[in-house]
Amino acid sequence: MKIKHLERYFKRYFIGIAMTAFIALLAGNAFGDAAATTNATRDFSDGTNGAYANNYIVASPYWQVEDGASYTFVAVSHSSLSGMASQIGVVINAITSSGSAYDTAESFTVTAGATQRVFIVPTNHSTINSTNITTAVFLSGTSDYTYGHLRITPQASHPQVMTDGASLTHNGETGDGNSERGNGFRDSTMLSYWGSVIVEAQTTGFAMEFIGDMNDSQGRGVCGMCNFSSTVYSPSGVNLQ
Repeated sequence: MKIKHLERYFKRYFIGIAMTAFIALLAGNAFGDAAATTNATRDFSDGTNGAYANNYIVASPYWQVEDGASYTFVAVSHSSLSGMASQIGVVINAITSSGSAYDTAESFTVTAGATQRVFIVPTNHSTINSTNITTAVFLSGTSDYTYGHLRITPQASHPQVMTDGASLTHNGETGDGNSERGNGFRDSTMLSYWGSVIVEAQTTGFAMEFIGDMNDSQGRGVCGMCNFSSTVYSPSGVNLQ
């Protein structure tokens, strides 16, 4: 009787594994970028065409501009937590509802403790422009009513690899390979993002949602080299824990 019971148990166990593998092959990844014929993986980067696994992408499902009526504002902050490189570069792309880029993607670097402002505005906006706001990043396109989603990826080709900080600086001091100044991951999902669609005509607006950043619903820290160290880094990736 025990042998038959074990046979039924293992049969159900292997059927469960087979079904899980089949579903995983069909599912793919919602945020696989620039992978025309192959689904993005969940690990590391996906090749040389700017494609990243979904655990290195931050996305916002909605932005909007309308000439004289609305524009979009985004703030990207580096909280300078343990495990973060002191300089993290990101690439931000505003994709319209038709699937085209609203403007050429912008790249910038956020330093520990700093916040970078980003505006998505029509090209002819009278007050929100690079002349009046020289320190902000601008994505500027046609003045017609346009909306879509944001896709943000790391500048680093291998964001899963920790830098030694030798060439990075923090608070004006250059780090070295044996110190923690500058050491960390150049992972754009470890940054904090906040944004709002500003409705100028009514002097109001509404907040944007960001998926995959440090404030995403993942709350447990990521353990680095858990078998050898108790070091725990801030969360990274889209609900991986």
